[in-house]
Amino acid sequence: MKRIFELTMKDIERMDKNTLIETIKTSEGRTVMAETIVTVPPLIYGVSNMELAAAFGSDMITLNFFDFQKPFIFGIDDIEINFSAGPSEVQKIVEIASKNAEDFDYIKRLKKIVGRFIGVNIEPVPEGVKYVEGRKLNRENLLKAKEYGFDYIVITGNPNTGVSASTIIKGIELAKEILGENMMIIAGKMHGAGSGNIFEDKILKDFVKAGADCVLIPAPGTVPGIDLNLAKRQIDRVHEESALAMTTIGTSQEGSQKSTIEFIGVQSKMAGADIQHIGDAGYAGIALPENIMALSIAIRGVRHTYRRMAYSLNK
Repeated sequence: MKRIFELTMKDIERMDKNTLIETIKTSEGRTVMAETIVTVPPLIYGVSNMELAAAFGSDMITLNFFDFQKPFIFGIDDIEINFSAGPSEVQKIVEIASKNAEDFDYIKRLKKIVGRFIGVNIEPVPEGVKYVEGRKLNRENLLKAKEYGFDYIVITGNPNTGVSASTIIKGIELAKEILGENMMIIAGKMHGAGSGNIFEDKILKDFVKAGADCVLIPAPGTVPGIDLNLAKRQIDRVHEESALAMTTIGTSQEGSQKSTIEFIGVQSKMAGADIQHIGDAGYAGIALPENIMALSIAIRGVRHTYRRMAYSLNK
């Protein structure tokens, strides 16, 4: 079996959930996931943040703030919009988003452009919390995620959403019911998100029992109190339940100096992480691209990093 950084575009397009999980296991802690915000203009004009993340070594790319009711990705959908022509051009965003909502090849085409596994954040916000409907974890949006052909979902919470362990568990159960074996379910909290962090091993195990294929925790050195020993203990508990574990940088440290990223990467690998995530808040919308590369080099060296960066989608 190939490792994740050796896959071709054809491999990615053909891969099902269970094969993806086995591929990550085979990669022995050398899988890089980058998160990008789709609602802001890209860091580099004319190049989407997803393409940029792929170019700097990411294997998996997670879309944050993706709206299932009005899907629009800056850097992809705005190429033909001339914003300097005046306010009338902004109306085109609404028109394009309406078309995208009915186009279930939308994400499949994005995968062909980016050449990586594409996932999406979906948030189990509590009842009564005012939040964008298209970003909420509910039956309608999960069905759309399945129809669009995402490779995985990430059940988590952005700041000030009130997402808690109990809402995550309910979200996992609903996702498992709807997605079944069609899509990998990743779940957990990268940071407090306005309702506290998770330090209890039992909760992590409950995520797996509810149906999570992968449990995410904050990487050592990100959230206060999360050090190597605690991260390793939590990851060991997740592995005991036969699930994958992912460490995350979701505290804006994705905009730190490279030495910080390298330290977090090696600590996370020592803790036993199967996937290492780097967040979207370098400046806004994506980690500093050189930090995606720094993370990749720290956990798998230049040979595998440059291969992932340079490998043609046309092979």
